This record gives sequence, C-alpha cells and structure tokens, in this order.
Amino acid sequence: MTWRLAASTGCCVNTPIAQTLDGLHGAGVTAVELGTPPRHFDPWHPDQIVALGERLRQLGIEPIAIHAPFGGLLDLSDPNPHHRHAAIGAILAAAAALREVGGSRIVVHATDVVRNSQNVDERLAHCAGSLRVLARACLHMDVMLLVETPLPHLIGGHPDEFATLVTPLDRAVGVCFDTSHATLGHHWDRFCWVVGDRLRHVHANDHRGQFDDHLPPGDGIIDWGHIRETLEQLEFKDWIVLELSCPTGPLSEYMGRALTRARELFGGDS
Repeated sequence: MTWRLAASTGCCVNTPIAQTLDGLHGAGVTAVELGTPPRHFDPWHPDQIVALGERLRQLGIEPIAIHAPFGGLLDLSDPNPHHRHAAIGAILAAAAALREVGGSRIVVHATDVVRNSQNVDERLAHCAGSLRVLARACLHMDVMLLVETPLPHLIGGHPDEFATLVTPLDRAVGVCFDTSHATLGHHWDRFCWVVGDRLRHVHANDHRGQFDDHLPPGDGIIDWGHIRETLEQLEFKDWIVLELSCPTGPLSEYMGRALTRARELFGGDS
C-alpha cells in the first residue's frame, strides 16, 4: 500500500506562509495543503498569490489543496443569508487562488456552530443549500470540493447529521476525515460506513482524549493501527495531510519527526 503524505501550512497561524514553506521544505515535505488564516495567507490579495506560486515552484513543493477560511461570520449554516453568501464567497476566493498556484482541492467546514441551543435541523438545511451552491461552482472551476468531518459537539459532528449534508450532493464532492474530530466522539467507524468511497482526503493528527490537540500522529491515544486498517478497507489512495499545532522549536525538526513517525505508523511506502 502506498500512502501519500503531505503537511498543512496552517499549523502556525501567525507565521507568513513563505516562512512556513521554508520550514516544511527543510523537513522534506514535498506536498502541502495551504492554510488561510489572515496573518498567514490572504487569498484575496493578488500579490500574495503570485508570491506564493513563485515560492512553491522554487522549493519544488506541490500545492495539493487549500483549507478555506472559516469561523466567525463565515459559516455555511448561518440563518442570515448575507452571512452565508459571504462564507460562500470566501470559499470561492480561496478556490480561485488555489487554481492560480496549481492546486485542485478545497477543504471546507460545514459549520463551526455548537449544537446546544441551536435549531439543528434549520442549520443543517441552510448548510446543505450552501454546499449545493459550492458543489456547482467548484465543478465549473475544476476544483474538488471536500467537506470536513466536524468535531462531535458541533452541528454535523454526528455521522447521521453529516450524512444529511453530503449524501444528496453530486458524486464529484468528496469528504475529508479529520482523525481527531472523528475519534473524539468515537464515531470513526460510523463515519467510514456513512461516507464510503466519498472519502478523498484525510487530516491526520492525534489527541489525548478530550480536546482537538493537533498532536503529531503517535503522540496521543488514537489507535493508528485501526485507522490504517479502515483506510485500507476503503481502498483509500488519496492524500493524508499532517494538520498539526505550531511547535515551540524549529518547524523543520518538528515536522521531520512527525513525517517519520507517520510513515512508521502507516507502514508501507510513503
């Protein structure tokens, strides 16, 4: 089995993306998912897009995907249609920036709203409508839309809720599993059953059992043998992206160790 490993540049949200790319290059990373925190990379800024493309080419790093902006008023489930339209616009701006630098996948959050005190059915309906709009637009842009599994306390974080969002969508739309999001709620196997061959992308990170810690694989309590086994059963052949927290020391050493450990945990070629 061949595992394709990449890394997210968004690990250090306050560090400019060029500096992060240098650290990842020093770790031997050859493929990245681009992060879009405002102080990291701004997909609305043409000069930043041009500079990013040049830096990626200089380093020989492939931009496989981009993580769309999220949070605050940028929520696809927002009852206010103006806020939903803004969220859709932000995602499409990120998709356009990605195409300019040579990538073709965009990861989106369905919603980041905590389930308690919310009208869950209404929020799910709004989100489903937003995803349908994005699915059509991304198809025209030749970009694969990937919907990420939410944390368990968020709307959409239960597998059956998630299914109501993605099942009606065109088959061109894929799913991104986040290993911590899915295992913190003990929903990994159910998500695998619900999603099936829509799984096209994985965010790999570990946790200590309570919070979304974004630890390197192997530094927490996730059963990576089971993760590997289920991915093999699904015949998963796409990208596994290390989406980690920012280290206190040199990024190149931290990410180099994480890559080595991930290869050990998954086994086979990578």
